[in-house]
Formats: sequence, structure tokens, C-alpha cells
Amino acid sequence: MKKLFIVFIILISSLQLSAQQSELTFAQEPEEFLLYNSNNQKMYSYYLLHSKENITLTTSYLDTLGIYSRIFFEQRADSRSYEYVLTYDTVADTIHKTCRKSSVTRGVNGQPVSTYNKYVIALKNTQSVLKIINLSSVPILFKFDYNSPTNYSSQHEYIAYSPDIYEDEKVLVLNDKEYTYYEPKSNKISLDLEGPIYLKIISRVIFDMPATKKIDYQFDVYDNSSLLASFSEVGYKSSKSILTNNIEHIPSTGDVNILHFDKGAHHIEIRKTSNNHEVMFRLYINKKAVYVGDR
Repeated sequence: MKKLFIVFIILISSLQLSAQQSELTFAQEPEEFLLYNSNNQKMYSYYLLHSKENITLTTSYLDTLGIYSRIFFEQRADSRSYEYVLTYDTVADTIHKTCRKSSVTRGVNGQPVSTYNKYVIALKNTQSVLKIINLSSVPILFKFDYNSPTNYSSQHEYIAYSPDIYEDEKVLVLNDKEYTYYEPKSNKISLDLEGPIYLKIISRVIFDMPATKKIDYQFDVYDNSSLLASFSEVGYKSSKSILTNNIEHIPSTGDVNILHFDKGAHHIEIRKTSNNHEVMFRLYINKKAVYVGDR
């Protein structure tokens, strides 16, 4: 029995050592680019590879490697194609991919991106050197899947944040909980933050006509007087939320967008650009936020 226990411990230790040795390293750390998925509210870390540039990486103790790729997308395009060269071990392949605009994923600052394509390769050697060359005229975003915890990040904790300038507050009840939303003053709300920081914006449009089924609405986000991102949303009536001060007006389901601000002071303005509709906002910041000014 004692020998069996020792064998079991050795087996577990071997498995742990093998797992620890499985890794992927870059010859030169590529530029990181974050994407946000509105369905699961997770942020995914991709690597940005510009046209004609390359990424070189080394794998250790990996049997397979999944390569996810996307491109930035034109608003009016139906589909687009791109290609890259992948070399590893004794293999050299030119990979052609076609994609459409994603309806649920975009850049953290609102950039439209495509749906993903996946390409899986089997690695025969204990260590393999891979090289990817972007043959396309547009940048390609890559993510590498080998059961690594760094493939996505959903660890940011957010806290509700009140803007500095706004017109009015509205209380929304959802699942027996109350949430404060803010109406723009002269079509905008503003706040001051110190980066680096993430800002989560939840927006809802108000339905004041029972026959209306959906409403298109838009808003822009300015950072230190420069346009940072533009958002175009489609609001649908919520069946689970009400406004406490006017139950006849129905809020839409919430549209979520996340923006990242670099180190430094940021005067942020959220400007409603659809003047025919009432839009309200709720804001969150990750817990590393630092207030600017005398608040």
C-alpha cells in the first residue's frame, strides 16, 4: 500500500511538472490589443500584427496550438479576406481566411472587428519555433490557445461611478435591485479620471411610444476634447426593468461598452448624438481609479 502511494505521488508530481513546462514565449513581445465580448462581458487579449510584419514565438511541451485571428472591419463591408504565412518545424503554410463583421465583439474602445477564424496545428517536437508573417494590407489580430490563463482577462472588478456633470438621475429597477442612471445635460455628461483605467458604460434608450419596437441611437466619447470612440446601438424594450418615476416609459435592455484610458489625467465627455430620443447612462470604473480634483 505504501509503494502504491509513492507511485501515485510521483505520477502527480510528473503531471504537475509537465503542466508547468508547457509555455509559449515571444522573441520580441508583440503589441497587445484588447477586445470586448458583449455576450459574456469578458475581455480577450490579442496581439496586433501590422501589414508585412512578423511574430516569432517558441513553444515548449505543447502538443497542439490553436491560432485565432481577426481583422478590423469596415462598417459597410459584407465580408473580407486576409492571409498570413505560418512556418513551424518543417512546415510552411499560407493561410487564407474569410470573415464577416462580429455582432458581439469589438475593440475595447469600440473599433469594429471581424468574427474569429481558428487554425489548429499539431506540434511534434518538444520545442518548436513558429513564425507568422502578415501578407495582407491590413493589420491582423492573433490569439494563441494552449490552455493558458492569459488568453482572456475577466478579472477587472468594477464599481459604480457618478459623473461630475449631468442633467438628472433616473432610478431603474431590475430583478428587485435599484440602479441609478444619468441623463445628459445639453446632450452630454462629463467626468474626470486618472489613468490607466477602464471605464464601463451601460446605455439605455427610453421608449415613450407603445407601438415602437426598436430604436437606433448613437453617442460619442471624447477624451480631453478629442473624439475617442463612436457607438451606434439598437435598443429593444426590456421586459425585466422599469423606471420608478415613470412606469409608462419603458427602458431598453442595456448596451455595454468598455473603454481604456492610458496613464494621465482625462477629462471625459459622453455626448448623445441622437437628438430625437432620450438616452441614459450608468458608469463603472475599475477599482484602481483615482479621482482628479477636489472630490
